[in-house]
Amino acid sequence: PYDVERLYGKPFGDIAVSEMYDQLVADDRVRKKYINARDFFQTLAEIQFESGYPYIMFEDTVNRANPIAGRINMSNLCSEILQVNSPSRLDENLDYVDIGHDISCNLGSLNIAHTMDSPDFGRTVETAVRSLSAVSSMSHIRSVPSVEAGNAASHAIGLGQMNLHGYLAREGIAYGSEEGLDFTNFYFYTITWHALNTSMMMARERNQRFAGFEQSRYASGEYFQPYLEKDWQPKTEKVRALFARSGITIPDRSMWEQLRENVMRHGIYNQNLQAVPPTGSISYINHATSSIHPIVSKIEIRKEGKTGRVYYPAPFMTNENLALYQDAYEIGPEKIIDTYAEATKHVDQGLSLTLFFPDTATTRDINKAQIYAWKKGIKTLYYIRLRQLALEGTEIEGCVSCAL
Repeated sequence: PYDVERLYGKPFGDIAVSEMYDQLVADDRVRKKYINARDFFQTLAEIQFESGYPYIMFEDTVNRANPIAGRINMSNLCSEILQVNSPSRLDENLDYVDIGHDISCNLGSLNIAHTMDSPDFGRTVETAVRSLSAVSSMSHIRSVPSVEAGNAASHAIGLGQMNLHGYLAREGIAYGSEEGLDFTNFYFYTITWHALNTSMMMARERNQRFAGFEQSRYASGEYFQPYLEKDWQPKTEKVRALFARSGITIPDRSMWEQLRENVMRHGIYNQNLQAVPPTGSISYINHATSSIHPIVSKIEIRKEGKTGRVYYPAPFMTNENLALYQDAYEIGPEKIIDTYAEATKHVDQGLSLTLFFPDTATTRDINKAQIYAWKKGIKTLYYIRLRQLALEGTEIEGCVSCAL
C-alpha cells in the first residue's frame, strides 16, 4: 500500500482496485505477493467463524449503485452508511490546509407495521424525512471540522426500517416467501418515491440543493430509468390487497415521470436518503423485530443493567401464527439475502445484513453465502452469527406458549 501511495499520489484505500488492477500488477515498482484467492476466502471465513467479523463491503457493487459523483471507499461500523467522502489535508503542524468532507450519521427508522397502518403513508414518510433533515441541520460538530463541513454540504440522512418479520407474520406471510419478497420490494419501492418527493419539495421550498447535485444521476435523470422502463406492480394478490387495505397508492410510471421532471428542475435537498441499520436496541422499545432480518428467537433475552434479564416476546406472536416465527437460524442465509436484495434495489446507501448459520455450518457454507450475496447485488455484509448449541438449555426452552 505504501508503494501505491508513493507512486500514484493517493492512499491505497482511495484507489479503485478493479479499475487499476492490471496496471498495478504490471508495475514492477509496486511490491506484491501472489496469493491463492480460494485460500484467502477460506481464511476470511475461518476468522468470521471464530469472531463474527471482519465485515465485508463489495466495493464495485456499492459504487455502481451510487447515484452521487465520487467514489465510496468505506462504510460505518454497522455497514449501512455508504457515502462519498473526501480527505482533509494537514500541514506538518497538523493544522488544516484543506478541510475535507466526512460523514455524520443522521439515522432514524420507521416501524413497518405502524407505517402500513398509518392513515397517510406518504405523510408519515414525509414527516420522517423532514425530521431527520432537521437533525442534520441542527447538528454542529465543530470539534471535527471535516464532519461539520460534510454534513452542511450534503444534508445526508439515513431513513431505516424495522419490524419486517413482525409485520409479515401478523399478516400471515412467511419471511422469505414469494409474498414476503414481493412485499419487501414494493414497500421499499413506495418509500423511495415518497422520500425523494419530500426531498425535492424541501429543495424547492428552501431553494437549496445538496452540494454536487448537478453532477449526480438525479440531475441527469439517469437514476429514475429503472422506474420508467416498466410498470411496477406487485406480483401477488396478497400484497396488492395489503396496500389497497391500507389505502396506499403504489407509484405508477406517470408518478415517476413527474417526480423525475420535478427533481431535474428543483433538485433534492438530501444527498443521501435511506440506510437500514441493525436497530438492535430501539426495536425493543418499539415492540418490533429488528431491522428487516428475521427474529433470532421467539423470546429474546437481554441483560439491562441493574434490571437484570428482560424477556422480549416477538411482536404479534400468537398460538395461531407460531409457525410463521421461524428464527433466523432456521430460515437460513439464502432467504435473508433474497429479502435484503429486494430492498437493496431501492436503497441509495446500504443495509446492515447479518448472516445466521446453524452450529453444523462450515467455512464453505459461509463462503457460499457470501458469493450468493454478491451475485444478488448485496452491498455489504455485517456479522456472521453461528448458533451455539453448547448454550442451549440455559435460556427459554420447551413450550413457547407456556413461556409467554
